[in-house]
Amino acid sequence: MSDENYLCSLPTEIILYIFTYLPVKDLIKCRQVSIRLKQIADSLIRSEGLWREHCRKDFSNVYKIARYKSRPGMLWYNIYRSLSLWSKLAIAREEYDEFASASDLNNEISNVIILKDGIIGVHTQSAIVYYELETLEKAKRGAITGTYLRYLENDDTIVILNYNLQLFIIRKVIQNPRFETNITFDNVKSFLLVDEVIYFVTLADDIYVCQLENLSNVRLGHSDDGIMSLSFCRNKLHILTFQRSILSYNEGNITHKCTITSETNLLNQLAEYNFLETLDWRIYNHWMYVLNLKLPNGPLRDIIKVHVYGDVVFVGSNWGVLRIYYSPYFDGLFDIYDSEPVRQFNFMDRSDCPVLTYCPIIQIDVCECEDGHTVIVAMPKKIAVLNFTHSFKRTASVAMLPYNDIPKTKTLRIQELNCN
Repeated sequence: MSDENYLCSLPTEIILYIFTYLPVKDLIKCRQVSIRLKQIADSLIRSEGLWREHCRKDFSNVYKIARYKSRPGMLWYNIYRSLSLWSKLAIAREEYDEFASASDLNNEISNVIILKDGIIGVHTQSAIVYYELETLEKAKRGAITGTYLRYLENDDTIVILNYNLQLFIIRKVIQNPRFETNITFDNVKSFLLVDEVIYFVTLADDIYVCQLENLSNVRLGHSDDGIMSLSFCRNKLHILTFQRSILSYNEGNITHKCTITSETNLLNQLAEYNFLETLDWRIYNHWMYVLNLKLPNGPLRDIIKVHVYGDVVFVGSNWGVLRIYYSPYFDGLFDIYDSEPVRQFNFMDRSDCPVLTYCPIIQIDVCECEDGHTVIVAMPKKIAVLNFTHSFKRTASVAMLPYNDIPKTKTLRIQELNCN
């Protein structure tokens, strides 16, 4: 008896048990053996625990944020399928839209964040306004008025840095009534929100961590080299200084990892420690000049924003050019300079006046949807929306399931927070 026939002869319960341990590629092969095995394999699609584990194994560095920002109702199976399709972005169909057009200085955009349940937080010069991802219309959730330097938000917390360098941490969900609902720190120049903690740096280059559960804070250490930015990867906090040193915080100590010199691959070194998103690219260009390294011509010479999303890298320029790369590695090293983008877009407003065509891409965010992706690209005057969809021939061998019914969820309604 062949292996295929032997497998088909087994009871359904045993086949199901075997299938739960197979890698996705092997599971797909089993679906092609017989109608019975296909039906058994397809029955696992609604097994949220199984597909969450597949996502964790195959997309470990992005699966959590992909689920959080995905369209409402997405199953883990749909998340896995959508993440797998990024490698085929070059042949995906695209649709373009835009919203939040700024008609005056007060409405100019500073940041945009895709939140849970299809909500988009848009940070303008005068407020933080919320939109529905599905309709691109303003959401019912009230705006947070005020002028702020930086804004971040997750399920439980809103983090705001104002122009007086005061950091406001506001808890939206209080698990214990004995805990504080908000806290303020003075003289903060930068911060990093990671799950349930916030790391922040003061003007004196002291590093602190604040636990969001109870808003307790601890000083982690100090750097004499001048801290430029923070990053977090491989479960460690990393620090980049103006002297081109990379430090790491581990078990109560700040240790020196490396110093960037002309002998090192600058771009790969920064990518390894996850600094591409928090880096000031003007400083990067200065370092290239100091180290006597050659800058590329074209849009990559004017990089202002990089967003890394698993194997996908989005690169935005000062002039509204967005390049999307998939796994941009050359000779095993991260290198967007010698790699070709799979897609490229130009959002520059056409005008005879060069001043009006200055269109820096200041933020990029991603949302997964069924058999596709939505990419949000923020510029001071508008937010562009790119919807990518992958088309497949619908046959009996393609398992597609509708979304589950989505229960309505309550969100905190904030009319106004005075954080000036």
